[in-house]
Amino acid sequence: MILLQLAWLGWLLAFPVALDSDDALNFAHGVTRFSVLEFAPHFPGYPAFIWLARLINLAVDELARAVQWASLLGTALLAPLAALLAVRLWQRPSLLAPVWLLVLALPLTPTLALSGLSDGPALAAWLGALLALQQRRIALAGLLLGLLLALRPSYFVLALLPLWLGMAHKGTRFRFVLPIALVGLISLLFVWQADGWAYFSEGRRFTDGHFTLWGNTAAAHGDRLLSWAHTFNEQLTPLWPLAVAALLVLPLWPRSKDHAATLSSLWTLYWLALLLWTLFGQNPDNPRHLAPITLLGIVLLAGWLPRRGEGLATVAGLLLLTATFTLPRPPAMAQAAMLAEKTCPALVTQWGVRLLRETTALAVTDGWYQGDARLALKQGACRLSRRPIAASEMPTAVDQHWFAPRFAAEPGLWLAIPSPVTGNGANNKQHRNGAKLTQTIQRQGNNSVTLTAHP
Repeated sequence: MILLQLAWLGWLLAFPVALDSDDALNFAHGVTRFSVLEFAPHFPGYPAFIWLARLINLAVDELARAVQWASLLGTALLAPLAALLAVRLWQRPSLLAPVWLLVLALPLTPTLALSGLSDGPALAAWLGALLALQQRRIALAGLLLGLLLALRPSYFVLALLPLWLGMAHKGTRFRFVLPIALVGLISLLFVWQADGWAYFSEGRRFTDGHFTLWGNTAAAHGDRLLSWAHTFNEQLTPLWPLAVAALLVLPLWPRSKDHAATLSSLWTLYWLALLLWTLFGQNPDNPRHLAPITLLGIVLLAGWLPRRGEGLATVAGLLLLTATFTLPRPPAMAQAAMLAEKTCPALVTQWGVRLLRETTALAVTDGWYQGDARLALKQGACRLSRRPIAASEMPTAVDQHWFAPRFAAEPGLWLAIPSPVTGNGANNKQHRNGAKLTQTIQRQGNNSVTLTAHP
C-alpha cells in the first residue's frame, strides 16, 4: 500500500503546476505578503497553510508550486489516515487495504491534491486528531486539532467531535486544551500583526457576503438544495441515498449483529451535523466541499463490509483507482486562458476573474456586473463559463470550446468566441431575433469540443 501511495504521489507530481482559481491565487499572494484585507489570502486567513507554503517556498522559488505542493503533501495523508482510523474504530485490520484504496480512488482526492487550497492538509489534521484520540494520545490530538483550525478555520464544525472526545478525558483535559490554545494564540498574533482590528471587520463583511450575496449557499437560496442533489449524483452516483440511509441506522447495526466494536451514536449525529452544514453553508458548485462527509462516511460504512467481502472491495478499489487515472495535463482554466489569449480581444467571466487578470494580457470583465458584461460582449469580447452558453446570452453567433476537467470533481469550462461568419449586420440581427441555429460539432484532440452556431 505504501508503494502504491508513492506511485500515486509521483503521478500527481507529473501534472503541470498551474493555479486554476482565485482562491489558490490568493494563497500564493499570501506566501509573500500576508494580509486578509488585500485578499492574500481571503478571510479567515488560513495561517497554518501559509506557514506550510512558506516552508516549502524555501526549497522552491515558484509561488504556485509552493501552494500546490502544500496541498498535495497534505492530501497524500488522507488515504492512510482514513484507513488507520477505520481499523482502529472497528477493530478490523483487514479494513486497511479496501478503505485506503477507496479514498485514493475518489475523484475528490486528486482534485484536492492539485487545487492549491487548504482542504487537503486540514482534512489530514482532522483525521489525525480523531486517530490520536482513539489511541489516547491526548496532547498530539490537541495539537492536530489546533492545526486543523489554523489550516482552515471554516472547518470549525469538523472540530466538534474531536473536541467532545478530548474533553471527555477528565484527567488529561489540560494536556488536550493547551496545544489548541497555543496554536490559536500564535495564529491570532499572526493575523493581528498584518491587519489589526480591521481583520474582524473584514471577517464580518466576508461572512455576511458568503451567506447572503455571492456564496451560493442554500441558507440564502433554497433552490441550491437541488444543485446539491445534482452534485451528489455526479460525485457519488445516484445510489448515494442508500449510503445516507445506512449511515443513519448505523448505531443500531452493531447491537443487532453482536459486533465486537460498538459504535457510539455520537458518530452518526456528528456525520449528520456535517451533512447539514455542507448542504446549507457551502456552495454546491464546488464538489470539494463534499470531502469531509465522504471521508467520514467511508470510515463509518467500512464496518458494514462483510469479512468475506473485503477482498472484493479491495479489487473494486483498484479498478476504481485505474478509472481515475488520466494523463497529466494543465487544468481547464489554464487551457482556456491559453486559447483566449490567442483568439480573444477581451474576456467576460465570473470564474477566476483575478487569476485571469494577473496571468493573462486580456482585459477581463467580471460577469457579476451585468451591464459591464453586456457592453464588453457587444464590443466582441469572448465569454468563459462553467455552463454551456446559450445563444441568447451572446449578441452574435459564437464558436463554443469545451475544456474537459482532469477529474470528475473539477469543473469543466466553456469558452464562447465570436464567430467570424457573422460579420454583417443582417446576420447579427437575424441571430438576435432568435433564428434557428444549427450546430456543427468538431473534435479537437481529447480535451475540447467546438460548437459552431450559424444563424
